[in-house]
Amino acid sequence: MIKTKIRMFNISSVNASNGSFKSVVNVTLPDMAFHHEHINNIYLMIDHCEVPNSFYIVNYTNNVLVIDSITYTVPVGNYNVNSLITVLLSILPSGFTITYNSITIKYTFGYTSSFTINTVDSTINSVIGLGSSNLTGSSIELPYLVNFLPIPRLSFHSTFLNTNNYSSSDGSADVFLCLQNNVGQLSTINYINQTQTQYLVQEKSITSFTITVTNDLGQLINFNNIDWYMTFLLKVEYVDKAITNTNFNDIIRQQTLI
Repeated sequence: MIKTKIRMFNISSVNASNGSFKSVVNVTLPDMAFHHEHINNIYLMIDHCEVPNSFYIVNYTNNVLVIDSITYTVPVGNYNVNSLITVLLSILPSGFTITYNSITIKYTFGYTSSFTINTVDSTINSVIGLGSSNLTGSSIELPYLVNFLPIPRLSFHSTFLNTNNYSSSDGSADVFLCLQNNVGQLSTINYINQTQTQYLVQEKSITSFTITVTNDLGQLINFNNIDWYMTFLLKVEYVDKAITNTNFNDIIRQQTLI
């Protein structure tokens, strides 16, 4: 007869290995006899999780603007159209102007003489509306819309599960949870596994694994020292057999599965 034993694990990023980023977490599975000969299958299922929307719109991945081969670093934080203009003008040389067109939703950069926005070397492109080519002139309307939307989804990765799920943005194949960000800043993203999605655990001898949380490009999320929480279930399917061994250690191991 096949029986199922379910164990619940509550984990969090409290002891994350990358400090205040809180996006690399080592998980320990205590007292798991995965190697037992009577086990048929082991499944892992995320039951629910609570994740803070505490990451900045302008962060360490997208806060560099390069003009005339000079790098200007924008302080990380959450901005709107006007507050970002104020900060940019405070770090650019005197004489620069930045205007916003509320109809086209675009910025225009101006200067007293010709200048070049080195788009290729900048990382703030998607925020302020830069494309992929360098721009030169004394008045430059940026080609695309400004974008102050937060990261739309978070990807939870772990090679432990061998999911073979595919992410086209970074080419990763180890995503086990894509979390939709549908809440406001400093609110909690609540996820419940309504579809009961679960993954077969291939490696039955593992007693620990690592979870990383990234954006679509595979860059680690900086949660700014605010923790996230997750509850997952391990479902162990095993054959219920009468104890016939006289070896004490074998008897103990078999009883732990019943």
